[in-house]
Amino acid sequence: MGETDVLTILLFYIPFLIFILYGQRIQYHMALIEVGGFLSQLERMKNIARLETVNAFKRFAKDEKKVEPALNVLVDSFMILPESMDPFGIVKKVEHVVNVRDDKLFNDVRRLVRDDVDDSQVRNLENMLEATIALETIYKIIRHYYLLARKMGSFMIVVQLQMLTPLVFNEAKAYLSAVFAFKLGVPIGDGIGPLVINRLLTGNEAMRVIAKDTVVYETAIEGRKAYLVKAKGPGGNVGKPGDAISKILESDDKVKVVIMVDAALKLEGERSGSVADGVGAAIGGIGVEKFKIEEIATKKRVPVYAVVIKQSLLEAISAMRKEVADAVEEVHKRIMRIIRTTTSEGDSVVIAGIGNTIGIP
Repeated sequence: MGETDVLTILLFYIPFLIFILYGQRIQYHMALIEVGGFLSQLERMKNIARLETVNAFKRFAKDEKKVEPALNVLVDSFMILPESMDPFGIVKKVEHVVNVRDDKLFNDVRRLVRDDVDDSQVRNLENMLEATIALETIYKIIRHYYLLARKMGSFMIVVQLQMLTPLVFNEAKAYLSAVFAFKLGVPIGDGIGPLVINRLLTGNEAMRVIAKDTVVYETAIEGRKAYLVKAKGPGGNVGKPGDAISKILESDDKVKVVIMVDAALKLEGERSGSVADGVGAAIGGIGVEKFKIEEIATKKRVPVYAVVIKQSLLEAISAMRKEVADAVEEVHKRIMRIIRTTTSEGDSVVIAGIGNTIGIP
């Protein structure tokens, strides 16, 4: 065997020995660099969101100097859910904590802005703040695990972060888009439910407030009395549809069906704006409003039908896309079919447009 053959063998086997001995460390450092780059992007996104939120608040502030310090405090605020070890009464406890949190955030925002700023604009600013809080939280969680992986030299932690990066990045992009949508006060994809209610209105109906930030219109649809429920617009509200539907069903024994219209997260491969219908309470959130609707519907033996418009998280909380808005006519057809096949003339129906009413009067 000549010197050339020995050199060839060494050049062939040395890389294998290096990868056997140090392969995991090399992968660890490469993954750490990739996650570090993603963390830098997240930091830029949350800084942009914070800057846009601060500037939006300053436009309506009583005292511009107080805005940034106050928002720094609010961005770090949190909510502790009640203990669920004993589940009895947990819904009431959760509702109480959520209501306290919502009222506190609204009042904190209201104190920062001028007295002549209307509640709709305050709600939009509050929604901007919530999107900024979400981005801040995502950034802090990813930073925590990144620094923990680096500190402990943990290959498993950093690889899990690396695998989650695309999903987390899409969610962060959605929240950043939401900041700009709430800043402009334009309808978002999640507002498709209230938009459908507007499609059902003729313009002559009287509106009344039936629950907190929630309105109802009474109209006639093909000989049936229809209660049209939506959150109060055009500010960024989701209202209390559970309370509204409960009050209607308690007061009108002729209600034969409840139809709920809401946005739904699509699966990959599904078309944005596609419509599907089924049964059950179509409403997201923490679960309090859904519980109330299911409770009263079960008590009164009223079936609940759902019509959903599919879209991604990005589409749901950013400016409404054309394909989502175009679904209104198809949803209208589905609602009319459900009414005709499940009720008779003289009956009452409840149609609830679930979603954020920003930009939808």
